[in-house]
Amino acid sequence: MFNKDLQIEAWNVDFIGYIDNPQHSKIEKLLVNHCLKIKSKTKSGGDNWISKSTYNTVGTYNVINDKKFKSLNDWVINSVKEYSIKLRYKNNFSCKEAWFNIYKKNDYQEFHNHSEFTLSAIYFLKSSTGSAKTFFNFNPSPDFNRPNTDETFVPTSNLSHYEPTPGRLLMFRSNILHCVERQEKNDLRISLAYNFKKNL
Repeated sequence: MFNKDLQIEAWNVDFIGYIDNPQHSKIEKLLVNHCLKIKSKTKSGGDNWISKSTYNTVGTYNVINDKKFKSLNDWVINSVKEYSIKLRYKNNFSCKEAWFNIYKKNDYQEFHNHSEFTLSAIYFLKSSTGSAKTFFNFNPSPDFNRPNTDETFVPTSNLSHYEPTPGRLLMFRSNILHCVERQEKNDLRISLAYNFKKNL
Protein backbone atom coordinates (compact mmCIF):
# COMPACT_ATOMS: atom_id res chain seq x y z
CA MET A 1 0.00 0.00 0.00
CA PHE A 2 1.31 3.44 -0.93
CA ASN A 3 1.60 5.97 1.96
CA LYS A 4 2.09 9.57 0.98
CA ASP A 5 1.83 10.67 4.63
CA LEU A 6 4.49 9.86 7.22
CA GLN A 7 3.50 6.87 9.35
CA ILE A 8 4.85 6.32 12.88
CA GLU A 9 4.30 3.13 14.87
CA ALA A 10 5.04 2.74 18.59
CA TRP A 11 6.41 -0.65 19.61
CA ASN A 12 6.96 -2.03 23.11
CA VAL A 13 6.33 1.24 24.90
CA ASP A 14 6.01 1.58 28.70
CA PHE A 15 2.64 2.08 30.33
CA ILE A 16 1.80 3.74 33.65
CA GLY A 17 -1.71 2.90 34.83
CA TYR A 18 -3.52 4.86 37.52
CA ILE A 19 -6.84 4.65 39.32
CA ASP A 20 -8.34 6.43 42.34
CA ASN A 21 -9.77 4.53 45.30
CA PRO A 22 -13.37 5.61 46.05
CA GLN A 23 -12.98 4.37 49.66
CA HIS A 24 -9.79 6.32 50.32
CA SER A 25 -11.05 8.61 53.11
CA LYS A 26 -11.93 5.58 55.28
CA ILE A 27 -8.64 3.87 54.44
CA GLU A 28 -6.57 6.96 55.25
CA LYS A 29 -8.27 7.34 58.64
CA LEU A 30 -7.68 3.68 59.44
CA LEU A 31 -4.12 3.28 58.22
CA VAL A 32 -2.14 6.50 58.80
CA ASN A 33 -2.00 6.10 62.59
CA HIS A 34 -1.49 2.35 62.17
CA CYS A 35 1.59 3.02 60.02
CA LEU A 36 2.94 5.44 62.63
CA LYS A 37 2.45 2.82 65.37
CA ILE A 38 4.30 0.24 63.29
CA LYS A 39 7.10 2.77 62.75
CA SER A 40 7.46 3.24 66.52
CA LYS A 41 8.04 -0.52 66.98
CA THR A 42 9.72 -1.63 63.76
CA LYS A 43 13.17 -0.74 62.48
CA SER A 44 13.48 0.84 59.07
CA GLY A 45 14.32 -1.45 56.15
CA GLY A 46 16.21 -0.91 52.92
CA ASP A 47 19.72 -0.78 54.39
CA ASN A 48 21.28 -0.34 50.94
CA TRP A 49 19.57 2.99 50.18
CA ILE A 50 21.48 6.24 49.80
CA SER A 51 18.46 8.03 51.29
CA LYS A 52 19.01 6.73 54.82
CA SER A 53 16.55 9.01 56.65
CA THR A 54 13.44 7.96 54.72
CA TYR A 55 11.58 5.39 56.82
CA ASN A 56 10.36 2.25 55.06
CA THR A 57 9.44 -1.31 56.00
CA VAL A 58 11.18 -3.13 53.12
CA GLY A 59 12.12 -6.50 54.60
CA THR A 60 11.01 -5.53 58.12
CA TYR A 61 7.19 -5.44 57.89
CA ASN A 62 5.17 -6.92 55.03
CA VAL A 63 1.77 -5.21 54.99
CA ILE A 64 0.33 -8.08 52.93
CA ASN A 65 0.23 -10.08 56.19
CA ASP A 66 -1.50 -7.34 58.22
CA LYS A 67 -5.31 -7.70 58.47
CA LYS A 68 -5.79 -3.94 58.88
CA PHE A 69 -4.49 -3.46 55.33
CA LYS A 70 -6.75 -6.19 53.88
CA SER A 71 -9.38 -3.99 52.19
CA LEU A 72 -6.68 -1.81 50.61
CA ASN A 73 -4.56 -4.82 49.62
CA ASP A 74 -7.58 -6.51 47.97
CA TRP A 75 -8.39 -3.34 46.03
CA VAL A 76 -4.77 -2.95 44.88
CA ILE A 77 -4.58 -6.60 43.77
CA ASN A 78 -7.84 -6.27 41.80
CA SER A 79 -6.67 -3.02 40.22
CA VAL A 80 -3.38 -4.60 39.11
CA LYS A 81 -5.37 -7.51 37.65
CA GLU A 82 -7.51 -5.03 35.67
CA TYR A 83 -4.34 -3.23 34.48
CA SER A 84 -2.81 -6.51 33.26
CA ILE A 85 -6.02 -7.52 31.45
CA LYS A 86 -6.24 -4.15 29.66
CA LEU A 87 -2.63 -4.58 28.48
CA ARG A 88 -3.46 -8.15 27.35
CA TYR A 89 -0.78 -9.76 29.49
CA LYS A 90 -1.29 -13.52 29.34
CA ASN A 91 0.00 -14.27 32.86
CA ASN A 92 -1.70 -14.25 36.21
CA PHE A 93 0.18 -12.29 38.89
CA SER A 94 0.67 -12.83 42.62
CA CYS A 95 1.51 -10.08 45.09
CA LYS A 96 4.72 -11.14 46.83
CA GLU A 97 5.43 -8.18 49.11
CA ALA A 98 4.27 -4.75 50.15
CA TRP A 99 5.62 -2.08 52.46
CA PHE A 100 5.11 1.56 53.36
CA ASN A 101 7.35 4.63 53.18
CA ILE A 102 7.17 7.70 55.41
CA TYR A 103 8.75 10.90 54.08
CA LYS A 104 9.41 13.82 56.40
CA LYS A 105 10.76 17.20 55.27
CA ASN A 106 13.96 16.76 53.17
CA ASP A 107 13.45 13.00 52.72
CA TYR A 108 13.66 11.52 49.22
CA GLN A 109 14.17 8.24 47.37
CA GLU A 110 16.81 7.84 44.70
CA PHE A 111 16.17 6.26 41.28
CA HIS A 112 15.74 2.50 41.53
CA ASN A 113 13.69 -0.35 40.11
CA HIS A 114 12.26 -3.65 41.34
CA SER A 115 13.73 -5.76 38.56
CA GLU A 116 13.29 -9.11 40.32
CA PHE A 117 9.52 -8.65 39.95
CA THR A 118 7.18 -8.20 36.96
CA LEU A 119 4.66 -5.53 37.99
CA SER A 120 4.79 -2.92 40.74
CA ALA A 121 2.36 -0.43 42.21
CA ILE A 122 2.51 2.66 44.42
CA TYR A 123 -0.45 3.80 46.54
CA PHE A 124 -0.50 7.32 47.97
CA LEU A 125 -1.93 7.05 51.48
CA LYS A 126 -1.21 10.56 52.80
CA SER A 127 0.13 13.73 51.25
CA SER A 128 -0.69 17.40 50.91
CA THR A 129 -0.63 19.79 47.96
CA GLY A 130 2.97 20.34 46.88
CA SER A 131 4.30 17.08 48.37
CA ALA A 132 7.16 15.30 46.60
CA LYS A 133 6.33 13.89 43.17
CA THR A 134 7.22 10.41 41.89
CA PHE A 135 9.34 10.46 38.73
CA PHE A 136 9.76 7.72 36.11
CA ASN A 137 12.74 7.45 33.75
CA PHE A 138 11.91 5.45 30.62
CA ASN A 139 15.31 5.70 28.93
CA PRO A 140 18.06 5.43 31.56
CA SER A 141 20.89 4.33 29.25
CA PRO A 142 23.50 7.00 28.46
CA ASP A 143 22.65 8.65 25.16
CA PHE A 144 24.52 11.92 24.63
CA ASN A 145 23.11 12.27 21.13
CA ARG A 146 19.49 11.98 22.23
CA PRO A 147 17.31 14.71 20.68
CA ASN A 148 15.86 17.30 23.02
CA THR A 149 12.20 16.42 23.54
CA ASP A 150 9.06 18.08 24.79
CA GLU A 151 8.50 16.49 28.22
CA THR A 152 4.74 16.89 27.81
CA PHE A 153 4.73 14.79 24.61
CA VAL A 154 4.28 11.28 25.97
CA PRO A 155 5.53 9.23 22.96
CA THR A 156 9.08 10.66 23.07
CA SER A 157 9.57 12.01 26.59
CA ASN A 158 11.93 9.89 28.67
CA LEU A 159 10.88 11.41 32.02
CA SER A 160 7.45 11.78 33.57
CA HIS A 161 6.14 12.58 37.03
CA TYR A 162 2.99 12.06 39.07
CA GLU A 163 1.66 14.12 41.95
CA PRO A 164 1.08 12.06 45.12
CA THR A 165 -2.71 12.38 44.99
CA PRO A 166 -4.15 10.68 48.11
CA GLY A 167 -6.01 7.51 47.14
CA ARG A 168 -4.31 7.17 43.75
CA LEU A 169 -2.64 3.93 42.70
CA LEU A 170 0.12 3.90 40.06
CA MET A 171 0.87 0.61 38.25
CA PHE A 172 3.88 -0.10 36.05
CA ARG A 173 6.44 -2.68 34.92
CA SER A 174 8.85 -3.32 37.79
CA ASN A 175 11.97 -2.71 35.69
CA ILE A 176 11.14 0.98 35.10
CA LEU A 177 13.38 3.33 37.05
CA HIS A 178 11.52 5.61 39.43
CA CYS A 179 12.33 7.96 42.30
CA VAL A 180 10.74 10.39 44.76
CA GLU A 181 12.01 13.95 44.74
CA ARG A 182 12.94 15.64 48.02
CA GLN A 183 9.97 16.37 50.27
CA GLU A 184 9.97 20.14 50.70
CA LYS A 185 6.74 20.31 52.71
CA ASN A 186 6.88 20.12 56.50
CA ASP A 187 4.25 17.41 56.42
CA LEU A 188 4.20 13.62 56.28
CA ARG A 189 3.98 11.92 52.90
CA ILE A 190 3.07 8.22 53.24
CA SER A 191 2.99 5.78 50.35
CA LEU A 192 2.77 2.02 49.96
CA ALA A 193 4.65 -0.09 47.44
CA TYR A 194 3.55 -3.49 46.05
CA ASN A 195 5.48 -6.02 44.00
CA PHE A 196 3.96 -8.76 41.84
CA LYS A 197 5.48 -11.79 40.10
CA LYS A 198 3.99 -13.61 37.16
CA ASN A 199 2.74 -17.11 37.91
CA LEU A 200 4.59 -19.71 35.84
